[in-house]
Amino acid sequence: MKFTFTDSAIAEIQKRYDLKDISLFYAVGEDCGCPSTGIFMLKVNDAGMAEYDAVIETNIGPVPAQKWALVFLDSDNVVDFNERLRAFQLKSERGFLNMNLLLEQTVAQ
Repeated sequence: MKFTFTDSAIAEIQKRYDLKDISLFYAVGEDCGCPSTGIFMLKVNDAGMAEYDAVIETNIGPVPAQKWALVFLDSDNVVDFNERLRAFQLKSERGFLNMNLLLEQTVAQ
């Protein structure tokens, strides 16, 4: 599996956070709890969380992820930043996997 961040996504992330602090999280909908109803999001500063049991090799370095959720990705995945919409987007050869990929900082409890 290939997972790449575009130059525009990298630049936008770097305005806010350190690239080494990024994780890929699959959030499951609360109403159903079905894995197929979830969405991917980028999280910051939560790499030590127990949910992360896999690492994706990317062009920004290793990115922690949930192994069970990798099945929802495709063979060629790209995180881009749409300047007009001011939104990160996760794309693959199938099209958009998430047109509004959230970048959320984890708050220490």
